[in-house]
Amino acid sequence: MKKKNAIEQIKNQLEIFRSHDVDREILAAIRQNDRLNAALANGITINDLHIIRAAAAKDGVKISAIVDQVPMTQGAVSKAVNKLAERGLLQKSHHPDNRKDTFVELTAPGETINQIHSDYHRQEETKLAELADSYSKNELEMIAEFVTSLNQIRQNNSKLK
Repeated sequence: MKKKNAIEQIKNQLEIFRSHDVDREILAAIRQNDRLNAALANGITINDLHIIRAAAAKDGVKISAIVDQVPMTQGAVSKAVNKLAERGLLQKSHHPDNRKDTFVELTAPGETINQIHSDYHRQEETKLAELADSYSKNELEMIAEFVTSLNQIRQNNSKLK
């Protein structure tokens, strides 16, 4: 293959990669799951999934700990937690000796949603590992270097605006 054709193929494949909406696929899998009431699954956002995942880390997670794990402000997380609690996906509580801090934990439907989300990512990671096994260490290092350089070009171009 000529270098120009290879570059064009790389550009085309990167466009396909960029346009593939993983978030939409995860949300569709949640909506289509027969273990969930459709009303619970509809309206779930990616930010909601991030909050649910952070709340799944352990029982009784402080909202401030969730804020540290998601790319959202304290106010946005609090608002989303309230919405998720109203929908029955999270449960909010306060410890008797500390009424200031709000703690959240997943309900059974929240755990189901988190499991679907986690399973999706686990399957994708498994497929990536299987794909990587078909390449040598040197080839993977070359691919990593190429993608890193490509990302640097994109970051520099975004600063030109």
